[in-house]
Amino acid sequence: MADRVSASIEIGGTITAAQFDRLCELIARYDLGVDWDGEPFARELLREGKPLRLCAHETSWGCFNDLEQYCCDEGIAYRRWSGACPGSFGAERVVHDGKSGPLNFAVDDNDTVVLDESMIGRLGSMRAIRRYLAEAEIELLPFAVVEVLPTA
Repeated sequence: MADRVSASIEIGGTITAAQFDRLCELIARYDLGVDWDGEPFARELLREGKPLRLCAHETSWGCFNDLEQYCCDEGIAYRRWSGACPGSFGAERVVHDGKSGPLNFAVDDNDTVVLDESMIGRLGSMRAIRRYLAEAEIELLPFAVVEVLPTA
């Protein structure tokens, strides 16, 4: 039986209607809602001008594996937080900027990045520590759905 914890994911950027259809299927698979104890996500609950924020209690291993993999495969930026399961695993933040990653960061239950002595030693300098912390703080664009993505 899987260890279960609370977890949330924020998804940002512009995606196509077809990508959104698949995203909705994956969101439903994990029974994600826009509020911690609210109703399951529905398309009409999208909040304009903000990243799509979803959450759930009792999430297996604190991950949304298929949803996160889909975002990586499609170049969709996201940030996931999951709480700790004492004796099994600590709280973590996973970020994917739509191009690189995902990158994992140890955090506390308030989603604050934590550095232990061994990580500080590996990073070796304040410049490297600041760069590491900056990687954990990706800026997510507002979530938007369009018929066709604009060409660059």
